[in-house]
Amino acid sequence: MRLTAPLALIALTCGTAARADQAAAVAAFTGAFASYCSAAFLEDGSLVDPPLRHDMTSPVTWGGDPVPVTLWEFRCNIGAYNVQTVFFSDSESSGLMPLSFARPDLDVVLEDPENYEGPVKEVRIAGYSASSYVVNASVDAAAGTISEYSAWRGIGDASSAAVWTLVDEAFRLTRFDVDPSYDGEVTPKTLVSFP
Repeated sequence: MRLTAPLALIALTCGTAARADQAAAVAAFTGAFASYCSAAFLEDGSLVDPPLRHDMTSPVTWGGDPVPVTLWEFRCNIGAYNVQTVFFSDSESSGLMPLSFARPDLDVVLEDPENYEGPVKEVRIAGYSASSYVVNASVDAAAGTISEYSAWRGIGDASSAAVWTLVDEAFRLTRFDVDPSYDGEVTPKTLVSFP
């Protein structure tokens, strides 16, 4: 059956189009993050570094075969010891889209509220939010995971770490560790853990 031009356009927008190439991913990243990810761009608006491509396979919970997913990794901003990374995913059914990453919002209760380097009395999860970037990202395409390690200061005695796992073409938070104490010791505690 031959599609007319309007029907062909509808078919392309409904997920039957071929997965996007690097140029499309760069255009999407530039359009969405040019003002936020200042360290990613040169003065002429081009990228400092091209994105990294990761070909992955997403398990699906509704049954059927795993789904091929292309992950595009873009450097965003750079701090003294942390680098932000933005990710876009691309698949036949979902198309090209930016990813968001769930993370717990923490309520760190100090023994002395005036001394942020003092002993920590308690750490509570106050809720969850989502972020459009991952800090010091590491991708394991074979395992289908993105990991984060965020140093709260250079020596890394206070930090957080997370792992997101690819399922149903999205990344679920499956682990979150935190060490909120500025005590010179590296003693993370796991607050979120899913198999």
